[in-house]
Amino acid sequence: MEQKKVKILGISGSPRKNGNTASMVKYCLEWAKTMGYVETEYLSLADYKLVPCTGCMKCFGFMAPADDDIKCYEFDDDIKVLAPKVAECDGLLFGIPIYTGGPPSLFRIFHEKLTHFGPMSFTKFSGGLRFKALGIICQGGQVYGGQEFNYISLCKSGQALGMYVANAWPSSDAPMPQSSFAGGILTVVDGMTVYGKDAWRKEATRTTPPASGSRNERTLKNLGRQLAVAAMTLKLGRKAFKEAGFQEPELIPFTKYSVKPKEGSYVDRLIKEGKVTFVSKEELKSRKTPGTKK
Repeated sequence: MEQKKVKILGISGSPRKNGNTASMVKYCLEWAKTMGYVETEYLSLADYKLVPCTGCMKCFGFMAPADDDIKCYEFDDDIKVLAPKVAECDGLLFGIPIYTGGPPSLFRIFHEKLTHFGPMSFTKFSGGLRFKALGIICQGGQVYGGQEFNYISLCKSGQALGMYVANAWPSSDAPMPQSSFAGGILTVVDGMTVYGKDAWRKEATRTTPPASGSRNERTLKNLGRQLAVAAMTLKLGRKAFKEAGFQEPELIPFTKYSVKPKEGSYVDRLIKEGKVTFVSKEELKSRKTPGTKK
């Protein structure tokens, strides 16, 4: 019998290749791997070229070719490399530091371009991350430095993509972590060098006992393992759902579309298949009742 495995992709969203965020993500992946049924991959966004989105909408389903791969049509950047990795994994682990109260611009660019997987992109990739597990690490140089807001924001966006957020529930061998009910909300405030590598760990904590570092490590230990459990549970659950013959709604965000799609686009294909009806702007205007406000 073939052993079942899940693939977890860990992504550091920090522009610093070897900083605290990078080592936190790697540490969390190590604990995920201890579950025995996990394969991991780590990457740093600092190694990739990502250009800010201009909102051109060329990647949306009414413009992009129906069978094209995910890419930016305005700039030749590395989302075309990163998006397939995201699509292929069973679980995602995001790690970001606080930059002026929010996520670093590098991660923000990457995160925006994951809109390919959301319903409003209206492409064949819509829903591609549904029923996948998401682990979140947000760290900062203070105890309450904004990482909790970053965490909430990433939870919301993950849920909007149909993902399930894993937590860092306390365990018998890692009780009372930093954020047991939530996930990776961590601080390096007690590090000997706050912005130095591994400032979050026990060995680099300047206080005695090293409470902050100990809680950080227990949080990541629990998060990594719970992410592994969530990824496998969701993978097996989806397989069982399909094998049992259960049905689910077809994912189509609009059944009537008023933007004229390009020939050969995904929306154009759905119109030809009879799943979507094109309604021209002229027809929409003709439906307005005279005297009503626009």
